[in-house]
Amino acid sequence: MVMPTPLFNVGTLEPFIATRLLAYGTVVVAGATLLYYLFAYVRFVLAAHHGRGWWYVGIGIGAGMVYGVSGLLDLVTAIPWLRVVTRGGALFFILFLSLGIRAMYVENRDSSASNVRTPMVDYAVFGGVVLAWWIGFLSSRLVWISLVETIGWGGATLWVFRYGVLTVRAHEGTSFAAVVRHLLPAVISFVIVVFSDLVGIYTLQYAAVVDAVWVIGTVLVAAFLFNTAVAIRHQGAEVERKYDWTTWRG
Repeated sequence: MVMPTPLFNVGTLEPFIATRLLAYGTVVVAGATLLYYLFAYVRFVLAAHHGRGWWYVGIGIGAGMVYGVSGLLDLVTAIPWLRVVTRGGALFFILFLSLGIRAMYVENRDSSASNVRTPMVDYAVFGGVVLAWWIGFLSSRLVWISLVETIGWGGATLWVFRYGVLTVRAHEGTSFAAVVRHLLPAVISFVIVVFSDLVGIYTLQYAAVVDAVWVIGTVLVAAFLFNTAVAIRHQGAEVERKYDWTTWRG
């Protein structure tokens, strides 16, 4: 059995590989920070019937962390299937974010209800993308996986921007709007990263440009994810100050 050869060893670490390692690492750290504040914030502030959208967003952030971790392992070990997992993590990142932001908008239409059901279209979209991606993964058809990713990313990107705008309008002045405004730039940066990867797959003519765009885009993703975590912590701090017993007398 022939073992996979790593792309580098510690003694001969190429500068660009080191840059990719740092870029993947920043995504993992920023995603973990955002995930921590996201669930701490949801339990502390939000009403129960608004939780579904935040759970979708949390799963999407987790998928972004899978993207970063599998990318790191791919650089270190060069195991072929890890690259496919990395691309799948990017796809499910945008998929769950789009479902989450859409759920925030849908839940707002009947915010007085104690139990807002998940629309069937959510299950249909999620099930269709997951089924299509796993068919390509299990059959090892990279062309099919690339097609699913291209269509999935294109459709989910349009979806997330549409419902992002609608959510901000519907929740103007609330914590929902503040978080979505900070999260959308991370989505834009991730779109740039993913489509630069797809361009790199289809053509090698502009490999240097694609690599540079990928690095810049990945670092921006991490920066905006961390910025979203800071925004969430700020929203929580506002609530804490509002109900701070030390500011009241009598």
